[in-house]
Amino acid sequence: MSWDESYHQKIGEINLKYLLSFGQIDEPFFSKYRYSTLYWTVLSFINQMFPQKFYLEVYHVLNSFFGIMTIVGLYKLNKILFNKSIAKISSILLFLIPFFYGHFAINFKDIILAFAHVWIVYYVYKYIFFDYKLKKRLVLILKISLLSALGTGVQLLFLGSLIPIILVFLMMVLFFKKKSLKILLTDFILFLFLFYFVLILFWVDTHSNIIKLPFEFFIKTLSINVGWSFNLLNGDYLNSNNIPFNYLLINYFYKLPEFLIILYALTIPILFFNRKLLKSKFKDFKIIILITFFLIIYPSLVLFLIPYPIYDGVRLFLWSAPYLVIIPSITTYIIFINKNLFYNLIKITLAVLFAFHILNFLTITPYHYTFLNYFSGNKELRYKKFENDYWSTSLKELILSSELGDGRITFYSCGVNPEIAKMYMKQKYKRSELTNKTNATYIIMTNRTLLSKKDNKITNCYDEYRAENVHQIKRNGIILSAIKKNKNE
Repeated sequence: MSWDESYHQKIGEINLKYLLSFGQIDEPFFSKYRYSTLYWTVLSFINQMFPQKFYLEVYHVLNSFFGIMTIVGLYKLNKILFNKSIAKISSILLFLIPFFYGHFAINFKDIILAFAHVWIVYYVYKYIFFDYKLKKRLVLILKISLLSALGTGVQLLFLGSLIPIILVFLMMVLFFKKKSLKILLTDFILFLFLFYFVLILFWVDTHSNIIKLPFEFFIKTLSINVGWSFNLLNGDYLNSNNIPFNYLLINYFYKLPEFLIILYALTIPILFFNRKLLKSKFKDFKIIILITFFLIIYPSLVLFLIPYPIYDGVRLFLWSAPYLVIIPSITTYIIFINKNLFYNLIKITLAVLFAFHILNFLTITPYHYTFLNYFSGNKELRYKKFENDYWSTSLKELILSSELGDGRITFYSCGVNPEIAKMYMKQKYKRSELTNKTNATYIIMTNRTLLSKKDNKITNCYDEYRAENVHQIKRNGIILSAIKKNKNE
């Protein structure tokens, strides 16, 4: 179980009861006002069809389904933009990005945002370039409205991620693929109505005033510091609301597979020397590449313009992961349709790197989101470069595989959800008790950042508590979580 899984599941259950009772059953819950819970409510409804002892597994399977459907959406988008070969390549590459695949089962916010985003792009493209009759056009508008409400409900700032799509849409319909202004205006009004209706329907805290409260809650959300207060970027400790412009670029360089980094390095020369071939094969190739590039750099522009707290590596920008593989997919396609010696050598190199990544991909199972590539340096010191198990999903394995004795056990937690630690400790040790640091015998931790009580500087839990590990979980040379004997320093 990841850090806030139970929180999202609980909100879904509360809002499902509210909707099924037509507002008669409501329950206050922390920060519930920030969410329109279409996704979590539907998950809760489906989950009730299965035995409750499997509720967590059902949630994980359902969320993984939407992760897979994100890949399907990317496949369909690239098939319509390029061809079936590039679509297949892009699907494989996206699946093999550890920080994307690693969130499939456990991330109930960012996976559904990626799903909504890529399908919105696909349907908007179809709206622009296909002259559908009224019935099919209405179906497209309905899909785009539902997906927009789905994403916005989970994260109000999801609307900001749609800005590139809106800009491209306006550019296309006004200058390239001109459409009737009357039809555009009518369709836009319909979109707004459907979007707002679905958003408000599942945003139950706004039901007392559906005009005023949505905007109040949106402004309130912007004004608060959410998430984790600190960040660790390639060895530099930062406040999460003071993130450098190249934050994502640094994360990508160390967290993408090595073969993808090499493909990016080869992209400019390969695309340049094959530009005539690409222009002949793919209509509007230059425009598509420019739009893709804009979608890739747009999150960095957001970081520069909006001082919003950023934490957990690239998790908050997981919606942009599908677009990261489009250009490398084109490069791979060009490499494999060319047969000369130069391209054959590249194929061999990529095959070796691909096999190396598959081995690492399997080795870190099931904690794929903790992956750091070869460029990140000494494995034993990687805990000082990035926060690795920020979801603390390795707690279950850590605690249930530990041997701390049969007596009374007191423990404290650092960088993990204490309630989840308590749940697993109770499963393993009936006489365990969550307590404060002074009275704890053991400290359960990941390398999460914190403000040190020793010198008031940002550090990580491992360095704050330097006692020897009594037990630890390790993948690919990185200690993901540990239990230390408390020295009461």
